[in-house]
Amino acid sequence: RRLASILRWVLHRNNAERDLHAELDAYVELSAAAKMRNGVEPSEARRQARMELGGIEQAKERVRTYRHGGLLDELGRDVRYAFRMFRRQPAFFSVIVLTLALGIGANTSIFSLIDALMWRWLPVGNPQELLQLTYQVPGSSDSADAFSYPMVRELAAHDEIFSTVTGCSGFPLITGTGGSVARVSGAVVTGAYYQTLGLNAVAGRLLVPEDDRPGAPAAAVISYGYWERQFGRDPQIAGRTLDINSVLVTIAGVSPQGFVGTNVGFTADVTIPLNQLPYVSPQSVPLLGAGNYWLRVLVRTKPGVSIAQANAQVGVVWREMADRLIPPQLPAELRKQQKAAVLQLIPGGTGWTSLRGMYREPLFVLMSMVALVLLIACANIAGLLMSRATARQTEIGIRLAIGAGRPRIFRQLLIESMLLSMIGAAFGIVLAWLTGRSLLSLTVAGPFPALLDLTPNWHVLGFTMTMAVAAAILFSVFPAFQLTSAGPAAVRLESTRATRRQKRVLPYLVIAQVALTLVLLIAANLFVRTFRNLQTLDAGFNREGVFLVELEGRRTAVSEELVSLLQSVPGVASVSISTHTPLSGALWTEPAGPTGQPLPQRDSAIFVAVGPRFFATMQTALLAGREFTSADSAGAPLVAIVDETFARRHFSNTGAVGQRISARVRGKVGDLEIVGIAQNTKAAGLRRRPYPSVYVPYAQLTGNFPTTLNIRVSGSLVGVGSEVKRVLQPKLPDMPLEVRPLTAQVNAAMLRERMMATLAVGFGVLALLLACIGLYGVVAYGVVRRTKEIGIRMALGAR
Repeated sequence: RRLASILRWVLHRNNAERDLHAELDAYVELSAAAKMRNGVEPSEARRQARMELGGIEQAKERVRTYRHGGLLDELGRDVRYAFRMFRRQPAFFSVIVLTLALGIGANTSIFSLIDALMWRWLPVGNPQELLQLTYQVPGSSDSADAFSYPMVRELAAHDEIFSTVTGCSGFPLITGTGGSVARVSGAVVTGAYYQTLGLNAVAGRLLVPEDDRPGAPAAAVISYGYWERQFGRDPQIAGRTLDINSVLVTIAGVSPQGFVGTNVGFTADVTIPLNQLPYVSPQSVPLLGAGNYWLRVLVRTKPGVSIAQANAQVGVVWREMADRLIPPQLPAELRKQQKAAVLQLIPGGTGWTSLRGMYREPLFVLMSMVALVLLIACANIAGLLMSRATARQTEIGIRLAIGAGRPRIFRQLLIESMLLSMIGAAFGIVLAWLTGRSLLSLTVAGPFPALLDLTPNWHVLGFTMTMAVAAAILFSVFPAFQLTSAGPAAVRLESTRATRRQKRVLPYLVIAQVALTLVLLIAANLFVRTFRNLQTLDAGFNREGVFLVELEGRRTAVSEELVSLLQSVPGVASVSISTHTPLSGALWTEPAGPTGQPLPQRDSAIFVAVGPRFFATMQTALLAGREFTSADSAGAPLVAIVDETFARRHFSNTGAVGQRISARVRGKVGDLEIVGIAQNTKAAGLRRRPYPSVYVPYAQLTGNFPTTLNIRVSGSLVGVGSEVKRVLQPKLPDMPLEVRPLTAQVNAAMLRERMMATLAVGFGVLALLLACIGLYGVVAYGVVRRTKEIGIRMALGAR
């Protein structure tokens, strides 16, 4: 019994080791004295007592083992007791778990999107060693990451710096023949693409440098998903042919499952070598020239070469090859700036995407908003726990009265809160996973849906657990302190001190929730107003009632015939043709200025090639002059229509008609006569100021370039789109036709604002719901506390 009391005393008091020695020696003396009373010699009595004890060192080890085992045993009892408490009041604790699930789930959803878009490694070999090449032009604060094909080949030749170098870019392709043609998202790459990424084929082989050499047989690699969808995972896929842009290409193999390209968010179903562009897409041959910067460059340094050393050597290499690779036709000032550019290697294991620049700030703003939602949830739960504290004061007081210390009670309460928080976090992860697809649909729109891996990984799980622990500490510390502060006096039915503290603190918790909720609701209102302002903005064209049909980025010889054919379709009011359409995301810029003045060193105007009736179709007002007509053909004098901004900058606005401008149009400098002035449009961006624009006749351009049919419909749009497709398909049998409304293109230009408005409203409503729950909890607590008072007042006649 004496030894058991020593062990309990050491366990609960956590005394120093010297006190343990003293207690064990005292035990030996007491045991020896008992033996001597029975006639045992003193020395023998002490020896027997020490043998019974098993030695002081063994006893010390036994105490240590008991201490640790006892602590684990106590933790187990605390967990079991917490679950018994949950079962006694399932409704109360379910509200807490639901509140935590909503708060933590909202944070996890936004963090999952941020992680997938910005920080998640590509599924390639050793992604931490993969580097991307960028450059910065003197005088510019932003770095660029697009290089020309000759630059990539020159860099790949420097094997003293790099072990492998590759260039890559997204490239839409058309697969199939006859009526089964389909548009796919593809990629064009240099031969060392898969070698640089460190990937192996699932079936067949991947592209190698020999595939990117002149005269090599046409080969392509398809993604695992495309292999599964189109070929049913045929094991004999290698060697089969695939019709790409009406050209037969041999399928070399299938890329690994999970890898969909280095353009994060977009899938490259078909990948072809760059040297096949003249074969697969003849109109894209100019992209292989020195003046086109469109390839992202990924490299791996040679073993033993650090990033700092590689950066220093790349700078020397650039100065050596700049004169050969910068196009001589560029203006002297621009050539000088490009030669002075500073090349730099940055981590490239997370891939590249245009979505990062677009959504970086909005996502971090949303992350701040969901953090406020979680803070509101914590204040809510703290209020609920404080309201419940009255019911537990007697229990805690009794436990304190029979010897339990405040740290022991505090630990019990903290374990209860941690369990609630972890259960809420588990439901929050499930909620975030279920809402991930909906979040993704708010970020990208277009013919190729975004594909981000939102599966919870260690980043997301670690973040969620951190949020859960932080939330548990936030909402549990003050209620636990309140419950243990009254001491054994809390055995009474009500502790006046605790009640006064509750009455002081609870209203402030509700006030904080309402204040934070109003902040979120006001922010949501601002985002909604911004979005509505963009929707109702006068963009200089009428987006309603217009269909667009893209002719797959190539000029067609039957364009005029198609326009005439569509004009006869019932319900079609006007048809025109153009190289670019408003808010499509594609821009064509060239230098332009009044004839007689030096041509600007940089591009100074947006150019659009349009056919007759373009302005009538888009309902863009002509302020002076005339539209283009069929007389503005290839052999006619060069003419142009400018917008208000261009006319105001270079001429006296309406006095610009009849003036002449010099411009570089598709590499050729010519003089154009201004025959009209058009209204300013927001074609480059709804939030951007109107940029000087020049319209040139579609018929006066030569070569291949993007082509879009613009169709204005009178009356209802129902059925007109399918009729347009039925009329066009026989004329374009090898082209997948998609008839889409201009309103969809305009709405896609407002995706960021739509996402911010939608999510901000959702989080504001969620915060309002949590604040209502918190307010309800305080009122309910007040009613329970005043039940006797209210009963007495009713007994006395109060209604």
